[in-house]
Amino acid sequence: MKNILFKSAPMGELIDMDDKAGIVKGYASVFNNVDSDGDIIRKGAYLKTISENGSRVKYLYQHEMDKPIGKMRMLEEDQKGLVFEAEIAKTTLGNDVMELIKAGVITENSVGIMPIRKEMNAESKREIYEVKLFEVSAVTLAANDEAKIMDHKGNYDPSKVADRFDKIAKLLRKGNISDDLGFALESEIYKLKGIFQTFTLPTVEVTEPIEVKNDELEFLNNVYNNLKN
Repeated sequence: MKNILFKSAPMGELIDMDDKAGIVKGYASVFNNVDSDGDIIRKGAYLKTISENGSRVKYLYQHEMDKPIGKMRMLEEDQKGLVFEAEIAKTTLGNDVMELIKAGVITENSVGIMPIRKEMNAESKREIYEVKLFEVSAVTLAANDEAKIMDHKGNYDPSKVADRFDKIAKLLRKGNISDDLGFALESEIYKLKGIFQTFTLPTVEVTEPIEVKNDELEFLNNVYNNLKN
């Protein structure tokens, strides 16, 4: 099943930051730790995707395709994880993101990846040996793709999902799609696929047993006896 996953690395893994030049360097992904999904990304997982598509990977805000904030100056693996160096554009959003990083509001970097080669280990953890990397994002702690399409009660907001489809349709109507734009659209379509799979999951209704107290049971018996009479 091909779906986009989002894996975070804390901004504590920030290596360097030059806010005047708009440069951020840090870890987008860390190897060999078990994440909240029970996944373990192994060293070497990013080598092929960097070689094939590294120049297309952009630095986004909150995993949103229409909110690019910078370009990669460097993207490579070391012993610890996936290291990136991004040059953030001097736009209003770019400047705001730099200020949010300095203020500690943006606390993580996150990768948007599709697992290509993986297997379950003896502890029922999924070990990921190869991925396709679509983007790196600056994100707040609670940021994930589902959160952006949910309301405050945790219900999916159909208007937000429809808006994302409209944006894709608008881009497709323009035609003359570049390789970079096609790469971004592929990522967005897989994100939407995951959302609709969640929409269509069968609902399992669980009926909890009802505890009947003695006084309630006596009342029900009286009602039953009166009805019989």
